[in-house]
Amino acid sequence: MKLLCQEPGAPVESEADLIGIALALEWEAVRRYRQLAALMDEHGAVETAATFRALMEEERCHVAAVASVSAALTGEVPDTEPFVWRLPPEIAASWEELAGRTDLTPYRALSLAVLNEERAFAFYSYIVSAATDPAVRKQAQALALEELGHAAKLRHQRRQAWRASRQEHRDAVPLVEDLHDLAPLAAGMAAEATAVLRAAASALGSDDSSAVIRIADDLAVLSAGADLPTTPFDPTLGRKQILRSALLPLEKMAEAFSDIAEQTRDEAVMLEAQRLLGIAVGHAVALAERSR
Repeated sequence: MKLLCQEPGAPVESEADLIGIALALEWEAVRRYRQLAALMDEHGAVETAATFRALMEEERCHVAAVASVSAALTGEVPDTEPFVWRLPPEIAASWEELAGRTDLTPYRALSLAVLNEERAFAFYSYIVSAATDPAVRKQAQALALEELGHAAKLRHQRRQAWRASRQEHRDAVPLVEDLHDLAPLAAGMAAEATAVLRAAASALGSDDSSAVIRIADDLAVLSAGADLPTTPFDPTLGRKQILRSALLPLEKMAEAFSDIAEQTRDEAVMLEAQRLLGIAVGHAVALAERSR
């Protein structure tokens, strides 16, 4: 599963543009980590809130450092607004979805934070690969490594949150305790989602249809040959309603794999459920963007 649905639309041709993009991304991270810290405080998760506040302050330091580089290069610090449109839309969409959840836990908050730091790394990696200016390439590589460092810190905190959750729910019956049990569950859910997506593609216009088919083809690999009959969509439904209906099985998958990862006592099951969660969330975000 690709971390980003598409590569950045236009190459970054100057250090000034890269700085503007980096500042926009860093300020977005500051805002989102502040928001997550407040949400974790509301849930009584003091340690997780402290983690997000520490990351927020680290991002503030990066903002200051990038601004300093900008001042040295161009004599000014750019306004970030003109660069916001160049940021990966998956990041903002997934933050919004997380903030609206009523069942938010430290583990789920940290899981999405890890995914978004990995998306930021992928974003800068695309910039590196497309850059023709050696200075842009070098700076983008440095920014990509910073995002990997953030992801590593968050993965550590996520593992601690998972273990704490296991301790709190040690008497609960986990959903899945063996990889052999997870595989058929994932295959069945992937087959269900694939069937719905193919039906939706048949009812949509060519541009939407192609995008939905790509998601269905990706999920078909997980279905392990399982096949479900497709139920045609009502042709009178509007485009957005069809896309929203096609989104439902992906949301169902994301919820299921999130719950499995959070409740299992087996680390191998947790890691595989996290991988499957990333696939489901990535496709759900892409489809949600189209349905807006």
